[in-house]
Amino acid sequence: MLEQKATEGVFDNLDGKFVARLREISSNTRTTSDGKATITFKTARIEASYSPDIIKIIEAGRLVAIPNVLGVNSKDNYSIYEVADVYPMHYSMLTLDRNQPGAIRKEFMTLIEKEWQQGSKSTWIEIIAAPTGYTLQLIADRIEPNFIRKNIAPLTGSEVSLLSDETIKKFICYTPRDPMSLEHYSIGDLLGATDNQIPFTVNIEKLLHYHVGAFAFTGSGKSNLTSMIIRKAMNSVPNVKFVIFDLSSEYGINILDLLRSHQSRIVLTEPLPDHDGNGSIKDDTVAREIAEDYLVRQVVPEALAEVKNEILESIKQIIIEDKIRTLSIPSESEHIMQEFSTYGGLLRSLADLTNEKFSASNQKILIPAVVNMIKKFLREQGLNEDSLMDFKTKDLIKSILDLLSKAKLRADAAILTIFTNLQVALEQPSAQEQEDQPENNDNNSNSRRNYDTKRLVEEILDKNVESPKLFVINLPEADVARYFCSEVIDRVFRKRKSNFTLIPRVVFVFDEAQEFIPADKRKEDGTDTSSRTVERLLRHGRKYNLNGWISTQRIAHLNTNALQQLHSYFVSTMPRPYDRQLISDTFAIDDAFVDRTLMFQNGDWLMTSFKATNTQNVPVFFHAINNEDSILD
Repeated sequence: MLEQKATEGVFDNLDGKFVARLREISSNTRTTSDGKATITFKTARIEASYSPDIIKIIEAGRLVAIPNVLGVNSKDNYSIYEVADVYPMHYSMLTLDRNQPGAIRKEFMTLIEKEWQQGSKSTWIEIIAAPTGYTLQLIADRIEPNFIRKNIAPLTGSEVSLLSDETIKKFICYTPRDPMSLEHYSIGDLLGATDNQIPFTVNIEKLLHYHVGAFAFTGSGKSNLTSMIIRKAMNSVPNVKFVIFDLSSEYGINILDLLRSHQSRIVLTEPLPDHDGNGSIKDDTVAREIAEDYLVRQVVPEALAEVKNEILESIKQIIIEDKIRTLSIPSESEHIMQEFSTYGGLLRSLADLTNEKFSASNQKILIPAVVNMIKKFLREQGLNEDSLMDFKTKDLIKSILDLLSKAKLRADAAILTIFTNLQVALEQPSAQEQEDQPENNDNNSNSRRNYDTKRLVEEILDKNVESPKLFVINLPEADVARYFCSEVIDRVFRKRKSNFTLIPRVVFVFDEAQEFIPADKRKEDGTDTSSRTVERLLRHGRKYNLNGWISTQRIAHLNTNALQQLHSYFVSTMPRPYDRQLISDTFAIDDAFVDRTLMFQNGDWLMTSFKATNTQNVPVFFHAINNEDSILD
């Protein structure tokens, strides 16, 4: 009686129809995807009484409780396992093989088929389940069960129970302080957990703060999921901004309603006809023509093709409200040349000189003193590493050359050559451009005309409640995008560190992340630069409320150091076995769960998180809310 009271409401054995016991714990060892090590997964094999009704409702994602060694006598400690696979078994199937005559095999299979429909003592349900690493404790005088992260060996032969809806909610789902705001934290419905629809709620702020990855084959809904999370975050996370590096031109439509209802920026690299961001357009006819040209440049979800007129109306409103900016992004070669025109480029040149293997040691000794002179100059002049060198720099160069002249250097010493040539270059008129001149207020058309990377970064970090909250940057080819992405993040980092503030929170979204953080990094195409910058963001960004979201279909081609910084992962269908194996290795997800993703429909996801759910690294199957339903609403 006491035992029944303790377990009341915790378990749900389907009105006594679910009767199951643990048969064995088996181990499966295989080599890792890189072939350098081995990894072992343990699974439980459970036998449950067969009935047509029960096997229909037991599926992957169900949570079960198995008594463990801590509750041998008290039955108050249970190891929690998650169902990975289910299939019916018949006793005759174990001995049925090709050595028997065909007529006998056919007769056996006919008998077996009838017993599936009627039920038989020769049939049972075979359930494969993997450990979640958690133990459920039933504590006297406490209504709710306690969950502790402790992997305890279950007792073979003991009775297995299904967790109830309420227990599953407490185990997995995040509960916001205000129950009325539950919908802002719900990202879908749990799959396979119970017979009922249970909203899957997560802590959106922690989800974003500890970085996220979304991995799926093309067409599986990565952009749809990302857009839906952005939508939820705008309603639940205070002071959050999103900067989307959009290589595929999808987000200009996927979050169209948010771009219209919030202060936002759509940044294009090619101006729309009759619109270069120099002022508002009030004429409806002109705005409609520009909207049609904008729509041609975007990828429109198939489900929205029939509502083209409504979409054009929303785009027209964005154009009339002057939310579109045109930004000229330097080409790859121009970007490299531009680096040498800034104080940061000069400092990096000196750093490269220090690292040269065959560089003279006497000039290496001088480099720290020269760097200190440059940094002192920047502080006195109120400049930063992004500032262009100009006529003001001449006095600095003269001081440095005076210092070098006192040292015993060869006439062709590299450090001497750098500053001599720089002095000559600064005599040219083209070097008089100053990027850091004060700009007019954004309401002035001149400010719009001069929209550049510096202005973009200022708006990203602007704490004003009226400042833009969403930035969709439509990027050209990947080579140019890498340098631009790196420059924006570096500037944001420097400004955030110098301002000593954590507001606003900025989430950088990298669509087609394999273009920014590939495993094979090369200097000549900019992947070395972008990979280093994004990895820095994922390693150190949390300290400054700078967060990352990476989305890709090619996880096998990603920088593994960057992957290790992610605390939450969304995985959908990935046909290549190597990709699934890599996900399993990298995120410690049992192979059985990852393989289930092959049977996913669009919108189905496998998620694990160390921070956003109530429990750590428990695989959760769920069907995501369709973002497309919200675009026109």
